[in-house]
Amino acid sequence: MSQSNKLNDTNLRFRTPHKEVKYWAWALGGPVGLIMTNLWGRIQYFSAHILLIPQITIFMIYLIYSTVDAFNDPIIGYFADRSTRFTKKYGKRFPWILLGRIFQPIFLIFCFIPISDVLNAPGNLTLSIVWLIVMMCIFETFGTTSEINQSALFPDLFRTQNERSKSIRAGQIISIIYQVIIPAITIPIILGRLGGLDDPDAYLGTVIICTILFYIMLIPFSYGVYENKEIRAFRVQLDQARKSYSAIKESLIRIFTDRNWMAYVIMFTLYSIAGICFLNGLPFFFFDGLGYEVDSFKAILPQLIVLIMTFVGSLLFIPLVKKYGARKCGIFSLILFSLFFLLLFSIIILPVTFLNYFCIFGGLSYGGVIVTGIYIGAEAIDNAVIKSGKREEGTYYGILRIFTAYSYALQTLIFAIVSLFTGFASGDPSTYTITAYIGLLVQISLIPFFIMLIGMIIFTLMYTIKKENALRNTEELKEIGL
Repeated sequence: MSQSNKLNDTNLRFRTPHKEVKYWAWALGGPVGLIMTNLWGRIQYFSAHILLIPQITIFMIYLIYSTVDAFNDPIIGYFADRSTRFTKKYGKRFPWILLGRIFQPIFLIFCFIPISDVLNAPGNLTLSIVWLIVMMCIFETFGTTSEINQSALFPDLFRTQNERSKSIRAGQIISIIYQVIIPAITIPIILGRLGGLDDPDAYLGTVIICTILFYIMLIPFSYGVYENKEIRAFRVQLDQARKSYSAIKESLIRIFTDRNWMAYVIMFTLYSIAGICFLNGLPFFFFDGLGYEVDSFKAILPQLIVLIMTFVGSLLFIPLVKKYGARKCGIFSLILFSLFFLLLFSIIILPVTFLNYFCIFGGLSYGGVIVTGIYIGAEAIDNAVIKSGKREEGTYYGILRIFTAYSYALQTLIFAIVSLFTGFASGDPSTYTITAYIGLLVQISLIPFFIMLIGMIIFTLMYTIKKENALRNTEELKEIGL
């Protein structure tokens, strides 16, 4: 039998529909990834407040980390597309996802181990910096291994808009339950009970406890990313027909000339930078700027509001995407999210309690950005597959992560510049001036506003896949057996 006939024997029309439990098991990937993200987001504050690393040095640490990340991402994505050794027995993406997820938390724990006394022996600072860089880079490598393949699996595993909607809805429900219980309430309480913001052992103990929870949730999640016999056979035949990858030069030209994919890349990158400015800036604003305790209700409430309203916003946008398409809804959500940051800046003259009201609006718009972003990424991949005749999702997401890799470095650079002009240094109360307070507020509001505004404008001008195009692409993929 020819390769072409083999390919047609295992196309989308013969796939067995997923059981409902599949969507919920896949949805646990949200909490699994978020445990790492939530704890990873505390490294910057840990570095400045506990290790006493200057902001400009933190920028250099993240620049090295981002460069390693940018180097790893396309290579891992490309080789995952080319990999054929385990596809028949275990799947195209499944082994990579599990490999990364199993080893990633170990090196996150190492990141929070203060291997030298910096407070009493400032000369040990260099040792702490080198240790942190090495552990962060290894952590990133395993994270990339799992995250790229998980992202690449989504448009292949869930082909129709209905399947994607079920998956996204389950993901949002599971994620909101997890985020309210764990990051918003449990982690701050654990951190506070173990010693608080000034105790290095409190951070380490919190990470260890959360890592145990991570491995528990990894068990059912592994079923969610498992590729059944039909999907494995389909991917084997794509490999045999050389429809899983191209020569690297050909792939790069195709990706960088794909207008819709690059629109998604630019939008997602700028959104990531803005989001990281806000999320990583909140601890500095709450704890240093406002003097809140880590487990205080005042610090927990805004985060709870954002999480709950993000869940509400995501559920609202799922039917809107079905009705109006991902492009229109994506533009609308980006506009709303930009306005949230602008509103946030008004706290400079308004009481801080207004932050809670703004977070209602911010959460709704954030939910919209998350949901539409998932649809947009999958639709752009579908469009690219039809154009090229090949499913090389790993390479596409690897290129995406080259750009997003520098999100953390750019965010730390922004913070370093603001700190330089305001004289702020976390851990030194003598620098907690009104000027520093304004700078901390600008970092989480005005700067993200302009970043999001630019991303929204570029996406609006570049992205061309409308609702009818996306639906037509889904049908065409069935017809050509991809």
